[in-house]
Amino acid sequence: MSKSARHEWRDQQASLNERLKGFLQNPGSDQMEAMVEEMRAYADAARSGSIDIPTRSTIYN
Repeated sequence: MSKSARHEWRDQQASLNERLKGFLQNPGSDQMEAMVEEMRAYADAARSGSIDIPTRSTIYN
């Protein structure tokens, strides 16, 4: 996995996490719809191969 692909994946994960936080803080139908839309876009990108998903995590604390 290239460095740019890893950064793109990380950015999409961060966006998805922020959308989820927004829903949890304000669980309205608008927030839920936005979160589901973001999750579908991520799944579609993964399915089509337009993003690379790492096979293992390399997160360091």
